[in-house]
Amino acid sequence: MERYALLFLFLVFLASCANDDDFGLESTQFVFSEQKWELTQMSGSFQNSETTGEEMEWQEYYIFSPEGTFVKSRTIGDELVEATGSFEVVEYENDLNHYLELNFETGNELAGNCTGDSKELLMYRNSTMISSLWMACDGPGLDYSLSKK
Repeated sequence: MERYALLFLFLVFLASCANDDDFGLESTQFVFSEQKWELTQMSGSFQNSETTGEEMEWQEYYIFSPEGTFVKSRTIGDELVEATGSFEVVEYENDLNHYLELNFETGNELAGNCTGDSKELLMYRNSTMISSLWMACDGPGLDYSLSKK
């Protein structure tokens, strides 16, 4: 319980430092509940290359827990692959965006990144949408929506 109290105080501190036009971390409520984010759109480097739903090359979701862990699940055809690890919310100087930095402990092959290591970076677009930054180095553009429970 003490762990949650410290995490809550930390988030209150972060929220007090946020800009007025910044939707902030409180809209994601990672502290209070487990969240599932589902892949809703894939795009390539060409215009009009977006696919959605069953047309996408694979189906995928993340589940983020209040304890700072995640599960990533990808289904391609009949094959299911899962990865696990930890995450933290990060900010960068002179950047108003919030990011989730994922550190994979298992299933490193699911880490979509430009460096080939066991990390992945997701950016908050708004309170119900996050996007992978893999597209910055010719990976697919991947957009995820918060799944309503």
